[in-house]
Amino acid sequence: MFKNYLKIALRNLLRNKLFSVLNILGLVLGMVACILILQYVSFEMSHDSFHQKGTQIYRVNADDYQNGKLVDASAMSYLSTGEMMVQDFPEVEDFVAIMPTNEVIISHQEKRFRESLGYFAGPSFFNIFSFNLLKGDARKVLSEPGSIVITKKMAQKYFANENPVGKALRYNDQSIFKVTGIVEAPPANSHLQFDFILSNQNVRKHFIKKNRNWTWGNFYTYVTLKPKTNPTTIEAQFPQFLKKHLDPEDFPTVKLHLQSIKDIHLNADLSFEPTPTGDKQALYLLVIIAVAVLIIAWINYVNLATARATHRAKEVGIRKVVGAYRKQLIIQFLGEAFFINLLACLLTILLVDYITPLFEHFTGRPIEFNLWQSAGFWLTFGGILITGVLISGLYPAFVLSSFKPTTVLKGKMSSSPKGILLRRGLTLFQFTASIVLIGSTIAVFQQLRFMRSQDLGMNIDQTLIVEAPQVTDSTTTSRHRTFIQKVQQLASVKTLSASSSVPGEPFQANMTGIRVKGQTGEGTYQSLVWADDKYLSTYQLKLIAGNNFSKKSRVKRNKSGLSRDAIINESSAKVLGFRPRDIIGKRLQYGSPDHPHFHTVVGVVADFHQASLKQATGPMIMFYDPEEFTSYYSIKLNTDQIQTSLTSIKASYLDLFPKNIFQYHFMDVAYEAQYKADQRFGEMFTLFSGLAIFVACMGLFGLTSFTLIQRTKELGIRKVLGASGASLMRLLLGDFLKPIVIAGLVALPILYWGIQQWLQNFAYRMHLNIWLFALPLLLIALIALCTIGFQTLKATQNNPVDALRYE
Repeated sequence: MFKNYLKIALRNLLRNKLFSVLNILGLVLGMVACILILQYVSFEMSHDSFHQKGTQIYRVNADDYQNGKLVDASAMSYLSTGEMMVQDFPEVEDFVAIMPTNEVIISHQEKRFRESLGYFAGPSFFNIFSFNLLKGDARKVLSEPGSIVITKKMAQKYFANENPVGKALRYNDQSIFKVTGIVEAPPANSHLQFDFILSNQNVRKHFIKKNRNWTWGNFYTYVTLKPKTNPTTIEAQFPQFLKKHLDPEDFPTVKLHLQSIKDIHLNADLSFEPTPTGDKQALYLLVIIAVAVLIIAWINYVNLATARATHRAKEVGIRKVVGAYRKQLIIQFLGEAFFINLLACLLTILLVDYITPLFEHFTGRPIEFNLWQSAGFWLTFGGILITGVLISGLYPAFVLSSFKPTTVLKGKMSSSPKGILLRRGLTLFQFTASIVLIGSTIAVFQQLRFMRSQDLGMNIDQTLIVEAPQVTDSTTTSRHRTFIQKVQQLASVKTLSASSSVPGEPFQANMTGIRVKGQTGEGTYQSLVWADDKYLSTYQLKLIAGNNFSKKSRVKRNKSGLSRDAIINESSAKVLGFRPRDIIGKRLQYGSPDHPHFHTVVGVVADFHQASLKQATGPMIMFYDPEEFTSYYSIKLNTDQIQTSLTSIKASYLDLFPKNIFQYHFMDVAYEAQYKADQRFGEMFTLFSGLAIFVACMGLFGLTSFTLIQRTKELGIRKVLGASGASLMRLLLGDFLKPIVIAGLVALPILYWGIQQWLQNFAYRMHLNIWLFALPLLLIALIALCTIGFQTLKATQNNPVDALRYE
């Protein structure tokens, strides 16, 4: 019996080539798109799932509030947070505090490299996290000061094939660390990425000695809770915990909360995240597209199968006359659906296996997905196959098996009104989905173009950024001055500025409790940057009140600390409660009442976009600092001879800072890189939306072909009765284009709501205009017209005599 069903399925497959090709190709494209998207989504959602204590690990995040309003949610907290939690909360088993090293120079003998992926960490690091330690004892590798654990890749880079354990590495040519362990590189789905881990014992002693263990919130704190502990019970005790340990001046503005390590990648929109986080909303949208593409492909099968029902009616009638039961016919037609879906699935496996490396490159994600060894894939594959057979096969099977033999054998068989209504409903869904997808794609790129086209409030063109030397000594300050003088003498250099941070990245320092001297209350939360007197001219920031820094600007030391001249932005003046011209000469105050710091406001600049337009411009204070806090040199070039200028600047840098590595980038490139994730999302959205629309068009093409065949006699009669080709063309196109109009009425509200929700992710949003909604309608109408126009035109030009002979 099975052999007979298989023969019939193959015979029908070969006999109806157009039907077979459209269905198989549509299903293959739908399944490929679905599986690729699910691969990507699965990778994004698997972050930090490999830790054995994953359900117990939580990060302690610190939020800053100003007058009860959240002004900054940070992934960092204080050095002593975890230690005091273990002491105060019996539910907390262990903790680790880690601090990023930022850019450093690591060297061994003649080998010297600039490294950026490193952390200072406490001894519990490898007990809490399940990183694969290849050599060394997890409990001891970071217990001693001066210990370093490096990845296998880093060991190869510095020591080749030697055993590095016990050997020394120099840190910024100042400190020596002994290699105590080798660790496998963190998986790509870890939010902590590193090449080396240093013992934080020396750092910890330094912070405690300086009494900064509860004032500098630049540590990531992770704790493990005892099994079955509810984190909310600990969070409820945080106010008293902070009151006990934190300075009374800071306590009202700071709140702590726990975040599960598994929630960090997709549920964190915090400052100072160690690695870029994912976008859960974008993942949901991609999943919707994956499901939509697959459903569209299945709808094509249902539409084409039911449209062909009248052509298979006689076959069904004869089978019933010779004794076939309805159950047997249902099994036969379900078998055909199974065969086509199985064939599509097999082709999908081959395609996905080939395309996955290309897709990894396209998404920028090392998905590391092995089809043949993944149980998840086979479950997905089986689920898609079974669902596809049921969705695409059940309804056509029941429709075809329900035909009455006496009716169909007399030639009185025609499409039922219910069947026609169902096909129209399914086609309506396809058009609605296509309009929403086209509109969404346009919205993504319009928002990107909007952000890129806005005035940044500064000029970043032809700005070369050179990173300041990491290896320093007592002569670095004088060498720094000499470097600036030598570079400024180059004819190709317009201006040069030294600063602690540069545009294209978030400010690296923030502080709360800042107020104008004499004000009371909690103070304000502000971003901080240290810069020299050339910063404003280098970036062409607009001074709207007061003056720029000058060589006469002050950096004074007093009993409580340093006193500097300061330039603030408009937002800073506003939150401090002053108009720009009225705040000039005022003294800014922060710190405890016993040790206040005072800085004099000498100027106010217009707001500028330090980072991407996804974030709103916030209050900022720029302190005068010609050399102490320099992390970057911003060099404004006025020449097209970029390479020549770069060579000269590099030569001066290496001459003055010989133990360092020359590292540079261009500001416009770095600023544009902030939109890379959004650009990639837009490209993925376009790719899979295009696939969905293409599959829908294939179905429309096939449906049009079968519909025109069914109406062959009708068209012939109309021509005999005098209908012109143009009138027939209008009649047929009208029937096909009506669903587009209805789909538009359904799709536009959905599209409007979806775009509005997505735009909530951006601080600066495009204005929605009529074309954003009209263009998808026009495009889908044009696509449909091109798809069905040729077939319709051909049908209206057929000889009516041939049409009337059509059986």
